Amino acid sequence: MLKRFSCAALFSLCLSSLYAQQSIDGFLKGKSPMRISSGMFTTYRSGEHIYWEIPDSLMGRSFVVTTTILSAPARPDRDMEKKFGYAGDIVGPVFFSLAKKGDELWIMDVPHEQLIEDSLGTYARIALQSEKTKLYKRLPVLAYGATSILVEADDLLLNSPLFTLDMASFDLRIGARIREKDCIRTIKSYPDRILVEIFRSYGNSSMSFPGKKAIEPYKGNWETGVYIGLLPKESLERIPSQSGTFFTLNKKIFKGEEPPRRKSFIKRWRLEIRPEDRIKYERGELVEPIKPIIFYIDRNTPTKFVNSMIEAVRDWQPAFEQAGFKNAIDARLAPTEVEDPDFHLCDVSYPFISWKVSGQNNAYGPTPCEPRSGEIIACHIGVFSSVLNLLQKWYFVQCGANDPAAWDVVLPDSLQHELIKLVLTHEVGHTLGLEHNFLGSSHYSVEQLRDNDFLSRWSIGTSIMDYVRYNYALRPNDSVDLSNRRIRVGVYDKWAIEWAYRIFPGKDSAERERNRNSWSQQTLQNPWLRFAGGADVRAQAEDLSNNHIEANTQGIENLKFLCQQRHLWKPTDRIALRVWQGRYRSMLDHYRQWVEHIYAHLGGKRIADINEDEFYISETAEYNRKVLDFIQSYVLNPPDWLFDKQLTECLEIDATHEFEQFYQQLLGGLLRALHRVDKVAGVQHEMLGSREFLQKMHHGLFDEWRVGATVGKMKLHVQKHYVEELMKLVVGQESVTSSELLSNLIEALQQIRKDALAYSLLTTDSASRFVARWIIEYTSDL
Repeated sequence: MLKRFSCAALFSLCLSSLYAQQSIDGFLKGKSPMRISSGMFTTYRSGEHIYWEIPDSLMGRSFVVTTTILSAPARPDRDMEKKFGYAGDIVGPVFFSLAKKGDELWIMDVPHEQLIEDSLGTYARIALQSEKTKLYKRLPVLAYGATSILVEADDLLLNSPLFTLDMASFDLRIGARIREKDCIRTIKSYPDRILVEIFRSYGNSSMSFPGKKAIEPYKGNWETGVYIGLLPKESLERIPSQSGTFFTLNKKIFKGEEPPRRKSFIKRWRLEIRPEDRIKYERGELVEPIKPIIFYIDRNTPTKFVNSMIEAVRDWQPAFEQAGFKNAIDARLAPTEVEDPDFHLCDVSYPFISWKVSGQNNAYGPTPCEPRSGEIIACHIGVFSSVLNLLQKWYFVQCGANDPAAWDVVLPDSLQHELIKLVLTHEVGHTLGLEHNFLGSSHYSVEQLRDNDFLSRWSIGTSIMDYVRYNYALRPNDSVDLSNRRIRVGVYDKWAIEWAYRIFPGKDSAERERNRNSWSQQTLQNPWLRFAGGADVRAQAEDLSNNHIEANTQGIENLKFLCQQRHLWKPTDRIALRVWQGRYRSMLDHYRQWVEHIYAHLGGKRIADINEDEFYISETAEYNRKVLDFIQSYVLNPPDWLFDKQLTECLEIDATHEFEQFYQQLLGGLLRALHRVDKVAGVQHEMLGSREFLQKMHHGLFDEWRVGATVGKMKLHVQKHYVEELMKLVVGQESVTSSELLSNLIEALQQIRKDALAYSLLTTDSASRFVARWIIEYTSDL
């Protein structure tokens, strides 16, 4: 066996040496017909064989590979919850470099986990010695030119994982590749990139998923486009991350004799100015970047939304103007082949907005970057057609009381345009590198949110990168413009773009960084420009205003107003029925969400301002008592109007079932808040404690018992569920780690039992008496 292997290796070596002695012209002579495409690698195609002539100057350079799905099969196992696997989706990026090793071309991974700032240090030398380079492929050199080599590339393109869909097999739910069907259809070279269209066929995945029906085996055809791009010789200047504002690239840094440390750099596009414009830029004049960010819109997008998408992208132009650039970002409809024969969906040098016909109620904006600096090098935004289903439900619930246009089963085009602009502007922000800033919706008062002039200038929040949608602080009769009912690019967004993209003065990167930090410290005196995540009670998703109690009270009152419009809730056909069912359930979701915003203040905290001594400041007992008043009004007194059978029966919805689920979640959140209150009690002066919390709950939920009044049917259910949840804590079905909390729970239940006994003797209502007696029996072990 070893002898046969040695002979084969020797034969291969001789064959390689024989090829290496030939010139490229000599090797290719007689291989006709020959199709030639000159570019980064000059490509020669003869029959099924593809050869690349690779210049010596590209050895050691870095390349990026992406594979774009051009068309996907109609799949019986398509899951509407899966966001991946549609035309326009990108696999990758992955990176490689080239090196000549003897008579072979080595295709290798690009090491990028480490950043050596000083290679003379001890730690850096160890890191360089231990650095591992993955070898993807070795190709024999077939022939040499004066300053180039020739290799065969067809097997590489067809079978290397770098260029297939194999690395995304789990996300695509594909199985084995049917190799005999692989076919390279076209290949085209450009000075800095190569585009290859490859037809592939895959079987479906044999993996089973819980709750999913097994799918019969089938084969699906995939058309893919491979992009191989040359990365710039000089990487973009790295900018260290600041407080989560941007998506980041993480590196292990080696510098001198210092131990290695982790450092994050932001992801951003390469925006550079021409040398002749530098003086103008430094004077404060707007200049055009060398290469602006131009998004191309999928021609499959419904015509009526194309202008909306263009406007959504252009909404970011003022942010770049604040950073010193004009015409830095724009959008246009993707050209036809006649208009621009060089445009191709798989060419990721063209940022793309893809329209996907799907039941997925979503959109996304990725930030694939190159590994040296965080430079964003590719962008395919995905907008799913059914995102409008989600948007129309949100708009109806949040603005329907103020805007009767939201009542239509099919929203008017003027309104649909604003909804599409909102979602796409947010996703474009992500592709520019911006993270979510959940603090952005917490700066304005409810009064400001009802002031049309204020809203025209400032929008409803400081950041479109927050999860804030529409202006639910509006009352039915408030008059504001349509554009002031939704979030737009705000002052924080403009500041963040300026921070990341402005070219600050300085003779080197260190000086430019110091100037950026100095500017940042000065501007961040304005609290509207700050970033915060979930640790701050003000930084919640889907919230609005600097007063959650006031804003969310208005939101719930608006729901009540909508439920009172009885004529709305009588659908005339099955399509309308589905629309109104969705809107109703969205009302339930919003009610729960708005209550959860308020719960968060119980035991909650906020990040202190810059000039405050503490890092975190806990909510005071005074504010938490206002929270408990809200809970009494909107949780302990059930919203009967939301479950009125005159409303739900028209929608073919089981009101009892919905109510049970609704309150199971509300009470679960309430008891989680009780744990937080107990945990932080005593941390600061005048903190709300669990005993006061439970007493307030008792007065709100059992107030009728005190005067012998009849308890409403829904409130009886709430009383019963509340007692059940407290008993789970006491008898150990749920965890209670505080002895004080356990003592207060037992005291609360004993008081409930005592009051239930008195009430059962006083009330004449049979249902109320039944529940009171049930509570007495249920708590008898205390």
